[in-house]
Amino acid sequence: CESARSTQPIHTRGGGVVAGLTIRPAVEDDHAALEELFRATPMGSRIRLCFERAPDFFAGARVQAEEPCVWAVTESGGRVVGVFSAGSRRVWLGGETPMRYLSDLRIHPEWQGSSMLARGFRALRNEVFLPGEWAQTLVLEDNIRALEMLTCRRGGLPEYRPAGRYVSWLLPNQRIAGRSGHQVRRATAADLGAMQILLDASSRRRSFAGVVNLADLGNPAWRDLTISDFLVAECDGAITGMMGLWDQSGFQRLRVQGYSPIVAALRPLWNSFASMPLPKAGQVLALRKATAIACENDDPEILRAMLAVALAEMDQRLLLLGMSEEDPLGAAFEGLKGRVDYGRHFLVGWDGDPPEWEEPFAFDAARI
Repeated sequence: CESARSTQPIHTRGGGVVAGLTIRPAVEDDHAALEELFRATPMGSRIRLCFERAPDFFAGARVQAEEPCVWAVTESGGRVVGVFSAGSRRVWLGGETPMRYLSDLRIHPEWQGSSMLARGFRALRNEVFLPGEWAQTLVLEDNIRALEMLTCRRGGLPEYRPAGRYVSWLLPNQRIAGRSGHQVRRATAADLGAMQILLDASSRRRSFAGVVNLADLGNPAWRDLTISDFLVAECDGAITGMMGLWDQSGFQRLRVQGYSPIVAALRPLWNSFASMPLPKAGQVLALRKATAIACENDDPEILRAMLAVALAEMDQRLLLLGMSEEDPLGAAFEGLKGRVDYGRHFLVGWDGDPPEWEEPFAFDAARI
């Protein structure tokens, strides 16, 4: 797919009209319709969360993938009732290799239970995937309906091959003890070379870690992130750890659309003692997302030292991080207050076998 910024359809081998629905590459003019679809398809049942991509839906797509590939399903009147993304990005897997990332799957409630999902995947196979190509994706474990639907192999759906378990932490401000001997500070441009070496070494130890060039800071893939948003840990004058703290509210946000009746009734009681109060319905969650995390020798104490600084900043924003359940850096989160969620990482394809990989795998929470 070519860039979704074009006002013309993205390069494709077809697209088509099936049963009154048009399946085609999405373009800039679809932004408002895509936003409307996202509002109509919140995630969760007890807490309904709506992902917003204003003012430009495709800004988020360019953060997710080096080569965005967004497809829309429209009714005859033009309303967008389905969307999926299959952008490509370079990852480490025995060397640099391109891999698609399947994301942003949404089907309007009026069309859920129809054959739209199968038709969309058919278009994906015929128009986007190369023979024998496999992609990666992530599905939250508590999204049982999506897991059952996507892994059933009915209607020509691809195989979803399990490829590890993903853990994410949503952490409020808190004070924790960091490791002595590691000083943590904000990064400067003079640190870029050492940071790149550290990050490359860490990424090569993790299957599917994104190929990252810190010299590209300021480009669309790093929108609203600067070198001063990174923390670095130092020991004896050498950089031993790094972590970016990314405020993405300028191009994508997470809004609490509402609560189930039970949660709404219990919310005042919960907020009277919880370390993470439930916000009012309609409120946007103030978030920073950790990105480009790397520690010398995968030492979790170095990450702990950086977390101590990040979580002590009293700005009332939550910090979101994620990694493989098997990642040795996960020990840094022991005893921290916050919410923990789990996801299933899959390799997705129709033909042949998926690429070989090993734990730990990597998946940047800031690029989901």
